[in-house]
Amino acid sequence: MTVVLEFMTLVDEALQIIQSAQNEENQSHMDEAISLYEKAARLLMQSARLESPEIAGHRKAQARSVFAIADRLKLHKQDMEEKARKSTPTILSDDIIEKKVGNFEVKNLENKNNIKKEGEIPENYEPPYKENMKNTPEDHVFLDEMGIDNVDIPDISFNDVVGLDSVKDEVKIKILLPLIKKDLAKIYDIKAGGGILMYGPPGNGKTFIARAIAHEAKAYFININPSNLLNQWFGNFEKNIEKLFKYASKHSPSVLFFDEIDAIAPKRAKTNSSYMKRAVPALLSEMDGINSRNHALLIIGATNNPWDIDEAFLRPGRFDERIYIPPPDASAREQLFIIYLNNAKHDDINYRYLSSITENFSAVDIRYVCEKAKENVFKEVLKTDNLRDITEDDLIEAINASKPSVSNELLAKYIKFRDYGK
Repeated sequence: MTVVLEFMTLVDEALQIIQSAQNEENQSHMDEAISLYEKAARLLMQSARLESPEIAGHRKAQARSVFAIADRLKLHKQDMEEKARKSTPTILSDDIIEKKVGNFEVKNLENKNNIKKEGEIPENYEPPYKENMKNTPEDHVFLDEMGIDNVDIPDISFNDVVGLDSVKDEVKIKILLPLIKKDLAKIYDIKAGGGILMYGPPGNGKTFIARAIAHEAKAYFININPSNLLNQWFGNFEKNIEKLFKYASKHSPSVLFFDEIDAIAPKRAKTNSSYMKRAVPALLSEMDGINSRNHALLIIGATNNPWDIDEAFLRPGRFDERIYIPPPDASAREQLFIIYLNNAKHDDINYRYLSSITENFSAVDIRYVCEKAKENVFKEVLKTDNLRDITEDDLIEAINASKPSVSNELLAKYIKFRDYGK
């Protein structure tokens, strides 16, 4: 009991320190914020030594994330100091500034196009292989066979993603910055690309977020339908998956998005299909080859059932990052109601109250409620010929006639997978 109490005290203290660090960061007190973030991370690491291996792993991951925030602020602070230093007129013989770090000679590390607030994408950033999106006739045949269309950089950005701020911050720090800050990543031997597994209840925008990631990375988005890969003819999956990865590498930087990836990566111990037992190793083999490729390739798998995925995909070097996409929180639900009702004729509405009575509603659930309220009022106006606004009562009626698509039991199952990996 003593150990548990000490553990809770350390975690609680860490959370309080993180809140103080955020306050300091908001006031641009970078040194104080960095010191507090690092202190909180050390407390989390200390708490990990007092708990079971399962909880300890989760606590260490939290500590690493907090250390990463501190590192981000350090880089931002360095950028700001460098900007201030460069504001003094200096005569340079060349627009390119060279900087030696250890045995590395890095060019363009301080080029004005690269000096941005950490986590932001330079407005004029372009894919390094922009000309790669010239499909050959063979490419067109393959894309048609796979049912893949609209291979392009999506227009959807993180600004279009409602809520999920912690998810977006995690993606920026762990995934996007190595793609954007390539010179700095090279110094520390950080590989661009890799694998992300996004999981969570249906209807909360995993595909939408994947498109936004591709946009922020200025990468081509290749959306894969698993059923097109699972061709009925013997051996075709292995050939198709190999062609797919070669195509994505040729058009790098690119994002390969596998929706419902559990369909092509099921637990081999629980399937009697000899075909799937061959298909899983084929996909694993291609993922293992990501780091040896010359171009940036990001693999994103999305699933509602992460516990059904073969354990081999969850090992280091495959889906290194596992990101939980939960139902929208109270603030996000409020914003979703505003968005979905924005273009409809409506009265003054207490969106905060609507948010408070729709806990566990997914983004799709909230959209359905709004559409149902609009439809009900539309039908009434058709009958009465009495034009009126959609009211809060109309929305409450639609909410009462609905129920969240995510149960508390299912949410608990996702939390268990997040914390224990099973």
